[in-house]
Amino acid sequence: MARRKFTLDDKIKIIEELNNGFTHAQVCKKYELSSSTLSTFKRQLDIINATEPKDYQPSVKERALEEENRKLKELVGKKELELDMLQDLLKKKNYLR
Repeated sequence: MARRKFTLDDKIKIIEELNNGFTHAQVCKKYELSSSTLSTFKRQLDIINATEPKDYQPSVKERALEEENRKLKELVGKKELELDMLQDLLKKKNYLR
């Protein structure tokens, strides 16, 4: 039997049903999951929620660093594109093999 893949949205929906009053067994039966799989989903979502709480607001310094990081990634991307174009040009002129 092929293994089913659950997206993050699917996992969130399943765990929300568990938190809304359904029993562990009911949720497992509805989605045809094993008990250990459901526990794994809960643990994964707890880790995700623990890393960044909902009421978290980044500081001004963090936002500035994120903006600088975005600009640097964009700059690196442009340089890589230029490098690829130059290498293609040199290959066409038979300077590179």
